[in-house]
Amino acid sequence: MQHYATNPQVIHETLEGETIIIDLASGTYFSLQGAAPAIWNGLTAGQSDEQIVMRLQALYAADASEIEPALNAFLQELLGDHLIAPTENAAAPAPLDSSESVERVPFARPRLERYTDMQEIILLDPVHKVDSQGWPHAAPSAAETA
Repeated sequence: MQHYATNPQVIHETLEGETIIIDLASGTYFSLQGAAPAIWNGLTAGQSDEQIVMRLQALYAADASEIEPALNAFLQELLGDHLIAPTENAAAPAPLDSSESVERVPFARPRLERYTDMQEIILLDPVHKVDSQGWPHAAPSAAETA
């Protein structure tokens, strides 16, 4: 069982069923497609990879033999883009919204779409200058640390 922590330099928002992630350190933004938003929600809620598989089995008409390889490949992508990191600190998972439909839908492999067209604009915004706690905690300035 593996737990992951999100990078504190990453912010995310879900609007109309689409989850957008912005890496404030690189200026790259990402769109999560297929089962990826459900996986991201599980990660941000503190669920382990095993708990995420069980949740996906409840949401999608697929079994673990289809879900696990797709989840593992997606986690490797998130790790490769430094959006998450493995952690030993397994906090109790936060409850997820249980108001979702109980009707299982076909499984759509999770996809991470990368966009770099707005990097310069995102990096101009001082929101990316944060400490290890993430936004809205600004990193101390040179004057404050002296």
